[in-house]
Amino acid sequence: MSTVRLTPFVGCPVYRRDMDYRTQLESLTTLSADEIAQACAGERLGALVTHCYDEYLELRELAEETRDSDASEQHDFYLQEAAAWRDTARVLRDMSTRQAADTAMRSA
Repeated sequence: MSTVRLTPFVGCPVYRRDMDYRTQLESLTTLSADEIAQACAGERLGALVTHCYDEYLELRELAEETRDSDASEQHDFYLQEAAAWRDTARVLRDMSTRQAADTAMRSA
């Protein structure tokens, strides 16, 4: 039976935080795998946040359009999707804030 050796970085708080961000983004199922990889690499965070808000606003608008119709399931779907995009934007903003703080700490 072989033993699994973990790299020294696995126990590092930064590694755990980054994996937590990845896990959150993957569970929200809004971004593609490539977009998640870019976000975790600190690339395109601003553009991805903007994309999330665009999707959120569009879905909220669609939800409002279906609110008074007989399509209550459609309304609920739009609200649920909008919430997922809003939560994705929150995670990306947290990542961006953390990245800026890490950069400031390194340059201090």
